[in-house]
Amino acid sequence: MIVPEKKVAVNARVFYIFALPALLVFLLLIAVGVLFGLIGLPWWLPALFAIPAAVLTVWLMSRRADQAVLQSLGARGLGQTEGQRVLNTVENLCLSSGIAQPNVQVIDTPACNIAAVSGNEGTLVVTTGLLETLDLMQMEGAVAHALTKLSTGAAKYGTLAASAKPFISKSQIETAQHWGTGDAGVVSYDISGVGLTRYPPGLRSALEQIDGRSTDIPGATSLGDAWFIPPSSGAAQLGHRIEVLWELQ
Repeated sequence: MIVPEKKVAVNARVFYIFALPALLVFLLLIAVGVLFGLIGLPWWLPALFAIPAAVLTVWLMSRRADQAVLQSLGARGLGQTEGQRVLNTVENLCLSSGIAQPNVQVIDTPACNIAAVSGNEGTLVVTTGLLETLDLMQMEGAVAHALTKLSTGAAKYGTLAASAKPFISKSQIETAQHWGTGDAGVVSYDISGVGLTRYPPGLRSALEQIDGRSTDIPGATSLGDAWFIPPSSGAAQLGHRIEVLWELQ
Protein backbone atom coordinates (compact mmCIF):
# COMPACT_ATOMS: atom_id res chain seq x y z
CA MET A 1 0.00 0.00 0.00
CA ILE A 2 1.36 3.42 -0.96
CA VAL A 3 1.19 5.95 1.86
CA PRO A 4 1.26 9.68 0.97
CA GLU A 5 4.57 11.32 1.77
CA LYS A 6 4.69 13.69 4.74
CA LYS A 7 6.89 16.73 5.25
CA VAL A 8 9.71 16.42 7.76
CA ALA A 9 8.93 17.69 11.24
CA VAL A 10 11.68 18.63 13.68
CA ASN A 11 11.26 15.49 15.78
CA ALA A 12 13.57 13.38 17.93
CA ARG A 13 14.92 11.47 14.93
CA VAL A 14 15.82 14.66 13.09
CA PHE A 15 17.55 15.97 16.22
CA TYR A 16 19.47 12.68 16.43
CA ILE A 17 20.79 13.16 12.89
CA PHE A 18 21.81 16.79 13.39
CA ALA A 19 22.81 16.46 17.04
CA LEU A 20 26.45 17.49 16.61
CA PRO A 21 25.97 20.83 14.79
CA ALA A 22 23.08 21.67 17.15
CA LEU A 23 25.30 20.91 20.16
CA LEU A 24 28.13 23.04 18.78
CA VAL A 25 25.81 26.03 18.34
CA PHE A 26 24.44 25.52 21.86
CA LEU A 27 27.92 25.34 23.42
CA LEU A 28 29.10 28.35 21.43
CA LEU A 29 26.34 30.54 22.84
CA ILE A 30 26.99 29.22 26.35
CA ALA A 31 30.67 30.10 25.92
CA VAL A 32 29.71 33.58 24.75
CA GLY A 33 27.55 33.90 27.87
CA VAL A 34 30.52 32.99 30.06
CA LEU A 35 32.63 35.58 28.24
CA PHE A 36 29.92 38.19 28.75
CA GLY A 37 29.97 37.42 32.48
CA LEU A 38 33.73 37.85 32.67
CA ILE A 39 33.60 41.32 31.14
CA GLY A 40 30.61 42.45 33.19
CA LEU A 41 27.85 42.06 30.60
CA PRO A 42 24.61 40.13 31.22
CA TRP A 43 25.82 36.50 30.94
CA TRP A 44 22.29 35.19 30.57
CA LEU A 45 21.58 37.07 27.35
CA PRO A 46 23.49 34.75 24.93
CA ALA A 47 22.56 31.70 27.04
CA LEU A 48 18.89 32.64 26.64
CA PHE A 49 19.17 31.98 22.92
CA ALA A 50 21.23 28.77 23.17
CA ILE A 51 18.35 26.29 22.94
CA PRO A 52 16.34 28.23 20.29
CA ALA A 53 19.50 28.57 18.20
CA ALA A 54 20.16 24.82 18.43
CA VAL A 55 16.59 24.08 17.31
CA LEU A 56 16.91 26.60 14.47
CA THR A 57 20.15 24.94 13.35
CA VAL A 58 18.41 21.56 13.10
CA TRP A 59 15.47 23.08 11.22
CA LEU A 60 17.66 24.94 8.73
CA MET A 61 19.87 21.90 8.05
CA SER A 62 16.85 19.65 7.53
CA ARG A 63 15.25 22.18 5.18
CA ARG A 64 18.28 22.29 2.89
CA ALA A 65 19.02 18.55 3.05
CA ASP A 66 17.80 17.84 -0.50
CA GLN A 67 19.92 20.61 -1.99
CA ALA A 68 23.00 19.50 -0.04
CA VAL A 69 22.67 15.88 -1.22
CA LEU A 70 22.01 16.81 -4.86
CA GLN A 71 25.02 19.12 -4.87
CA SER A 72 27.25 16.45 -3.35
CA LEU A 73 26.19 14.02 -6.09
CA GLY A 74 26.82 16.57 -8.84
CA ALA A 75 23.20 16.32 -9.99
CA ARG A 76 21.89 18.72 -12.62
CA GLY A 77 18.66 19.43 -14.43
CA LEU A 78 17.70 17.27 -17.39
CA GLY A 79 18.35 18.55 -20.88
CA GLN A 80 15.40 19.25 -23.16
CA THR A 81 15.74 15.99 -25.09
CA GLU A 82 17.93 13.61 -23.06
CA GLY A 83 15.43 13.01 -20.30
CA GLN A 84 12.11 13.18 -22.12
CA ARG A 85 11.58 9.44 -21.90
CA VAL A 86 12.13 9.29 -18.14
CA LEU A 87 10.04 12.43 -17.59
CA ASN A 88 7.14 10.91 -19.52
CA THR A 89 7.50 7.70 -17.54
CA VAL A 90 7.45 9.55 -14.21
CA GLU A 91 4.44 11.62 -15.25
CA ASN A 92 2.44 8.60 -16.44
CA LEU A 93 3.14 6.55 -13.31
CA CYS A 94 2.31 9.44 -11.00
CA LEU A 95 -0.95 10.17 -12.81
CA SER A 96 -2.04 6.53 -12.70
CA SER A 97 -1.11 6.02 -9.03
CA GLY A 98 -1.94 9.38 -7.47
CA ILE A 99 1.65 9.96 -6.33
CA ALA A 100 2.84 13.57 -6.32
CA GLN A 101 5.16 14.11 -9.28
CA PRO A 102 8.77 14.59 -8.13
CA ASN A 103 11.55 16.63 -9.65
CA VAL A 104 13.97 14.70 -11.87
CA GLN A 105 17.71 15.38 -12.06
CA VAL A 106 20.60 13.58 -13.70
CA ILE A 107 24.17 12.65 -12.79
CA ASP A 108 26.74 12.46 -15.59
CA THR A 109 28.25 9.03 -15.07
CA PRO A 110 28.32 5.73 -17.00
CA ALA A 111 27.14 3.95 -13.82
CA CYS A 112 23.57 2.62 -14.03
CA ASN A 113 21.42 3.69 -11.10
CA ILE A 114 18.53 5.83 -9.88
CA ALA A 115 17.89 7.20 -6.39
CA ALA A 116 15.07 8.75 -4.40
CA VAL A 117 16.14 11.93 -2.58
CA SER A 118 13.47 13.11 -0.18
CA GLY A 119 14.44 15.25 2.78
CA ASN A 120 11.68 17.75 2.04
CA GLU A 121 10.93 17.78 -1.67
CA GLY A 122 10.91 14.53 -3.64
CA THR A 123 13.53 14.22 -6.37
CA LEU A 124 14.49 11.27 -8.55
CA VAL A 125 18.18 11.27 -9.48
CA VAL A 126 18.96 9.19 -12.55
CA THR A 127 22.37 8.55 -14.09
CA THR A 128 23.14 9.09 -17.76
CA GLY A 129 24.34 5.49 -17.79
CA LEU A 130 20.85 4.30 -16.84
CA LEU A 131 19.22 6.55 -19.45
CA GLU A 132 21.45 5.05 -22.14
CA THR A 133 21.12 1.43 -20.99
CA LEU A 134 17.45 0.78 -20.26
CA ASP A 135 14.63 0.64 -22.77
CA LEU A 136 11.21 2.15 -22.07
CA MET A 137 9.76 -0.95 -20.39
CA GLN A 138 12.83 -1.40 -18.18
CA MET A 139 12.93 2.31 -17.29
CA GLU A 140 9.31 2.16 -16.17
CA GLY A 141 10.17 -0.65 -13.75
CA ALA A 142 13.17 1.19 -12.28
CA VAL A 143 11.25 4.46 -11.94
CA ALA A 144 8.31 2.70 -10.26
CA HIS A 145 10.68 1.18 -7.69
CA ALA A 146 12.12 4.63 -6.90
CA LEU A 147 8.70 6.30 -6.75
CA THR A 148 7.53 3.94 -4.02
CA LYS A 149 10.46 5.08 -1.87
CA LEU A 150 9.36 8.69 -2.31
CA SER A 151 5.66 8.07 -1.72
CA THR A 152 6.19 6.02 1.46
CA GLY A 153 8.83 8.35 2.88
CA ALA A 154 11.40 5.54 2.89
CA ALA A 155 14.17 7.82 1.61
CA LYS A 156 13.52 10.65 4.04
CA TYR A 157 15.85 9.98 6.97
CA GLY A 158 18.54 8.54 4.71
CA THR A 159 18.52 11.82 2.79
CA LEU A 160 18.81 13.83 6.00
CA ALA A 161 21.69 11.65 7.18
CA ALA A 162 23.47 11.93 3.83
CA SER A 163 23.23 15.73 4.01
CA ALA A 164 24.80 15.66 7.50
CA LYS A 165 27.60 13.28 6.56
CA PRO A 166 30.44 15.59 7.77
CA PHE A 167 28.84 15.72 11.23
CA ILE A 168 27.55 12.18 11.64
CA SER A 169 29.00 8.76 12.42
CA LYS A 170 28.63 5.61 10.35
CA SER A 171 26.33 4.08 12.96
CA GLN A 172 24.07 7.15 12.87
CA ILE A 173 23.84 6.91 9.08
CA GLU A 174 22.95 3.22 9.30
CA THR A 175 20.31 3.93 11.95
CA ALA A 176 18.75 6.68 9.85
CA GLN A 177 18.66 4.44 6.79
CA HIS A 178 16.98 1.68 8.81
CA TRP A 179 14.27 4.10 9.94
CA GLY A 180 13.31 4.46 6.31
CA THR A 181 13.57 0.99 4.81
CA GLY A 182 13.30 -1.19 7.92
CA ASP A 183 14.14 -4.89 7.74
CA ALA A 184 12.32 -5.53 4.46
CA GLY A 185 15.00 -3.88 2.32
CA VAL A 186 14.88 -3.16 -1.40
CA VAL A 187 12.93 -6.32 -2.31
CA SER A 188 9.79 -4.84 -0.76
CA TYR A 189 10.13 -1.83 -3.07
CA ASP A 190 10.56 -4.10 -6.07
CA ILE A 191 7.22 -5.62 -5.15
CA SER A 192 5.63 -2.21 -4.56
CA GLY A 193 7.04 -0.97 -7.86
CA VAL A 194 5.46 -3.90 -9.67
CA GLY A 195 2.22 -2.89 -7.99
CA LEU A 196 2.44 0.41 -9.87
CA THR A 197 3.34 -0.99 -13.29
CA ARG A 198 1.48 -4.33 -12.97
CA TYR A 199 4.25 -5.75 -15.16
CA PRO A 200 6.96 -7.72 -13.28
CA PRO A 201 9.02 -8.47 -16.43
CA GLY A 202 9.81 -4.75 -16.82
CA LEU A 203 11.55 -4.42 -13.49
CA ARG A 204 13.11 -7.87 -13.70
CA SER A 205 14.52 -7.07 -17.13
CA ALA A 206 15.95 -3.79 -15.80
CA LEU A 207 17.82 -5.66 -13.06
CA GLU A 208 19.07 -8.25 -15.55
CA GLN A 209 20.23 -5.50 -17.91
CA ILE A 210 22.12 -3.74 -15.11
CA ASP A 211 23.64 -6.94 -13.71
CA GLY A 212 27.39 -6.88 -14.29
CA ARG A 213 27.51 -3.15 -15.04
CA SER A 214 28.89 -0.45 -12.79
CA THR A 215 26.32 1.03 -10.41
CA ASP A 216 28.60 2.91 -7.99
CA ILE A 217 28.55 6.71 -7.85
CA PRO A 218 31.25 8.60 -5.87
CA GLY A 219 29.85 9.95 -2.61
CA ALA A 220 26.62 7.95 -2.92
CA THR A 221 27.16 5.42 -0.13
CA SER A 222 25.40 7.41 2.60
CA LEU A 223 22.08 7.27 0.71
CA GLY A 224 22.09 3.49 1.08
CA ASP A 225 18.86 1.79 0.05
CA ALA A 226 17.58 5.02 -1.50
CA TRP A 227 19.41 3.75 -4.61
CA PHE A 228 17.79 1.29 -7.00
CA ILE A 229 21.00 -0.74 -6.72
CA PRO A 230 22.32 0.07 -3.21
CA PRO A 231 26.10 0.50 -2.79
CA SER A 232 26.21 -2.59 -0.58
CA SER A 233 24.27 -4.69 -3.09
CA GLY A 234 26.20 -7.74 -4.22
CA ALA A 235 25.58 -10.23 -7.00
CA ALA A 236 23.75 -12.56 -4.61
CA GLN A 237 21.26 -9.88 -3.58
CA LEU A 238 20.68 -8.84 -7.18
CA GLY A 239 20.09 -12.47 -8.13
CA HIS A 240 17.61 -12.86 -5.27
CA ARG A 241 15.66 -9.82 -6.44
CA ILE A 242 15.47 -11.23 -9.96
CA GLU A 243 14.28 -14.59 -8.63
CA VAL A 244 11.52 -12.92 -6.58
CA LEU A 245 10.29 -11.06 -9.66
CA TRP A 246 10.26 -14.29 -11.69
CA GLU A 247 7.95 -15.74 -9.04
CA LEU A 248 5.54 -12.79 -9.41
CA GLN A 249 4.78 -13.59 -13.06
